[in-house]
Amino acid sequence: MKRFDDFIATLDGPQLLALFEHGDGVMTDLAASARLRPEQIDVLVRLMEESNPSWSPDVAYQLIANQECTPGQIEWLIGWCDDPGTWDIACGKHPGGERALVRAADAYTALRYAHHIAPDLMAGFARGIDSTVWNARQAANRLRRRHDFTGEADSILTAKGL
Repeated sequence: MKRFDDFIATLDGPQLLALFEHGDGVMTDLAASARLRPEQIDVLVRLMEESNPSWSPDVAYQLIANQECTPGQIEWLIGWCDDPGTWDIACGKHPGGERALVRAADAYTALRYAHHIAPDLMAGFARGIDSTVWNARQAANRLRRRHDFTGEADSILTAKGL
């Protein structure tokens, strides 16, 4: 480790940044293996939000699966969820479970990965569809295909002409 520490000490800021941004798997390995403090996770998530690098979903998975994230951090990270396994791990680690993550996630993510969406949240998703956008009908149909779709949500969509 001494030689590695010596090498790292020779790197300047731009070199470290290049390593983190472009190093193959460096950020994913960091999220998977290093014991990150909550404040380090916060900084890493802000970096992901600002630059939206291609490694964000992999890092989000590793942070959720391998780090002691706060409930707020899990809610923040779920936006990069691109896999049902990541969703399930997050639900198991969040004290509020799936219901809390459905509330925190964007509608697309929640509809895609949630096992169950409560009626009040389903109605909220229906209210959130803007009937004037080009893909409103597609969004409405995505809701209607769910096994837990409710009559209230259907009434909301029907009133919007969807």
